[in-house]
Amino acid sequence: MGSTLLDKGLKKVGDIISEMAELSERTVKTSIDAFMEGGSVEVQVRAWSDTLRDMQFDLEEKVVELLARYNPVAGDLRYLKGSMKISYDLSRFGRYAFDISHTVDLLDGYVKSEDEISFIQEMGAKTLDMLRLSREIYATKNVDLIERLFDIENKVDEMYKSNLKRMAKNPPKKTEVLITTTLLARHLERIADHACYIAEETFYMVTGRTIYLQVS
Repeated sequence: MGSTLLDKGLKKVGDIISEMAELSERTVKTSIDAFMEGGSVEVQVRAWSDTLRDMQFDLEEKVVELLARYNPVAGDLRYLKGSMKISYDLSRFGRYAFDISHTVDLLDGYVKSEDEISFIQEMGAKTLDMLRLSREIYATKNVDLIERLFDIENKVDEMYKSNLKRMAKNPPKKTEVLITTTLLARHLERIADHACYIAEETFYMVTGRTIYLQVS
């Protein structure tokens, strides 16, 4: 009886994570698209970000309830511990997406440079690839995909650092370009970081061992 109820609780936790993952991807993509295509999405993205935070709270409450009632051990305990951390990472996707949409709205109206558009488009695409791959790693528990995620993370990290150096050495004439490119790159880099954290927590769930993808 107790085991069956625990299994139902574990499934509920997994369902919340899946819903959060889907919503967080939509939120991030919408904010990036707003920069590329124009339009104000700040209100919508803020609402989705708030929903993700509420879902994180609901998941944490469910996990605490399961821990208190059923005293899970081994794999189940790792699953619950990891799920709490992953729910935070998914919530942060929403927060950084809101930060992107807020920056886009705040500096709306200036003419974007070709270099800026190309850079954010490429970095945004790689970041979304990482987000989707972290979702797949969690959903399938296929930790062999982590190496692929790490490869993309290295590219995103290098793009972020190179952009900072480029902006410092040869800043664009328009202040808006400098501010927007720097801020958006930082938010995308943080989203990429949290995608790595999701993969790390999934690895822990599956193997019981820790792994750290970020070395810099």
